[in-house]
Amino acid sequence: MIDWLIASDAGHWTMLALGALLLAVVAWLGDWRRARRARPDAVGCMPWTAVFMAALLVAVVAGSLALLTWLSP
Repeated sequence: MIDWLIASDAGHWTMLALGALLLAVVAWLGDWRRARRARPDAVGCMPWTAVFMAALLVAVVAGSLALLTWLSP
């Protein structure tokens, strides 16, 4: 299983998709915490929504490329 992830193009796309999905989950949690902070005037400097959207876009594109690479003859 590990050899497949390292050796094939589908494995590379899968690993990229999983990494981007993990980043999207972390960004979603950061945005969720930011929306529910105790002091609304304490603004942070991290654009969690933009990070979430970009990571989700990368995860969807890389996941679809992984699926297409895996299904191609």
